[in-house]
Amino acid sequence: MSNLSGFRFSKLVGRNLANRPYRNIATIFAFALIAGTLFSSQFLSNGAEQSLDAGMDRLGADIMVVPDKYLFAGQTVLLTGEPTTFFFEDAGFEEISRIPGVAKASPQMYIATLFASCCAAPVQMIAIDPETDFTISAWLVDNPGVKMGEDDIIIGSNIIQDPGKELMFYGHIFHVVGTLDQTGTGMDNSVFTRFEDAYVMAGESGAKAVKKLNIPREMASAVLVKVEPGMSPEAVADEIERQVPGTRTILPNGLMSAVNGQLAAVTLLLEGSAVAVTVVSIPLLGLVSALVANEQKKDISILRALGATKGFVTWLILAESFALAIIGSIIGIGVATWFLVIYQDFITFSLKIPFIIPSNLTILAEGGGALLLSVAIAGTASIYPVFRITRSEPYEGIGRGVS
Repeated sequence: MSNLSGFRFSKLVGRNLANRPYRNIATIFAFALIAGTLFSSQFLSNGAEQSLDAGMDRLGADIMVVPDKYLFAGQTVLLTGEPTTFFFEDAGFEEISRIPGVAKASPQMYIATLFASCCAAPVQMIAIDPETDFTISAWLVDNPGVKMGEDDIIIGSNIIQDPGKELMFYGHIFHVVGTLDQTGTGMDNSVFTRFEDAYVMAGESGAKAVKKLNIPREMASAVLVKVEPGMSPEAVADEIERQVPGTRTILPNGLMSAVNGQLAAVTLLLEGSAVAVTVVSIPLLGLVSALVANEQKKDISILRALGATKGFVTWLILAESFALAIIGSIIGIGVATWFLVIYQDFITFSLKIPFIIPSNLTILAEGGGALLLSVAIAGTASIYPVFRITRSEPYEGIGRGVS
C-alpha cells in the first residue's frame, strides 16, 4: 500500500461520485424515497402513541364511563376534542363510585360551545367538580400559584388567549387563569370550568347568547374513574358495565386500538410503498453498481497494480454506495420531518387521531433505523459488482480497458 500514499481514500470516493452526477441523483432519490416513507410511518405511529399517553396522563383516569349511545362521541372528545354535548339519561352514574375496585370517581359535563374570539371553530367546554376532580386538580398541584374560582377557566394549548385575559362563551365572561401543556389530544382544544359556572352560563344564555344553552342539573356526560391499587382496570370496567346499565367504558388500550385502526390505512400505504420501492430498487441499484464497476474496471485495476488490496477496493466500492444511501436518507428523512411537523394540525384533523411531535430521542431512533435500512440495501446491491471486480486480475483490466 506504500505506492498509494499519494491517494486519499475520501478523495477517491468524492472523485468517483462527482464523475456520475445524474446517475447518482437518481440513486439518491431512490434512497430518499425508501427512508422517507419508512420514517413517516414510524413517525405517525409513535406520535399518536406518545400523544395518547400524554393525554391519558393529563386526564389522570384509568377508565372513562360514558352513556352507551355516546361511546364514539366520548372517544372523540378524548382523541380530537371535536365539540359535542351529551348526558346520561338518569342519575344511575352515581352508583359508579360504590362499585368494588373504584378508588375515585369524578363526573364531567361536556358542552359544545359556539364560535369564540379565541378560535377558528367551536371548542369543547368541560365542566368539572372541583371536590372530586383529579384531572385539573393534578395540574393545579403542579402550579400552586393558580386557583380555580368563580368564572375561572383553564384552557388547552390550542386555545389562543393569555392567562389574565378573558374569553366569552354563550355571552358569559370567563377569566383565563392557566394554560395546559400540549398533549396532541382533544384536551388541547378544550376549556375547563366548574359545574356551577356552567349552570350560570346556561341560565344567562337566553338573554346574552345567539343560542340558548340547556343543560340539565345534577347530570353528567362522563365519569372518570381511578381504580384501587392492584386492581385490573379491565375487570373494574366490566363490573361497571354490569352493575350500571346503559353505560360503556373507555380504557387506554381501547383508545390505542381505535387510533391504530384510524392509522392502519395510512401506515400500510407508507410501509407498503417502502417495501415496494425497496424490492424494485435493489436489482436496479445492483445493475447501476455493476455498470459503474465496469466503467471503473481500468481505474481499479491500476490501483490494484499499484498495490491496493482487494479489501481496499471493496471498501472503495462500498463507500460510494454507502455515501449515496446516507445522503439520500438524510434528504428523505429531513423532507418527511419538515412535512409532518408543518402539517401536524392537518394530520390530526384529517385522520381524526391524537398526534404530537415525538420526542427527540424517538425521532433519532426512527431516523437511525431508516438510515440503517438504506445502508443495508446499498450494501446488498453492491455485493455482485464487488465480487466481480475483486476476482479479476489487475493487469487484465488494464489491458482491456473499459469493456
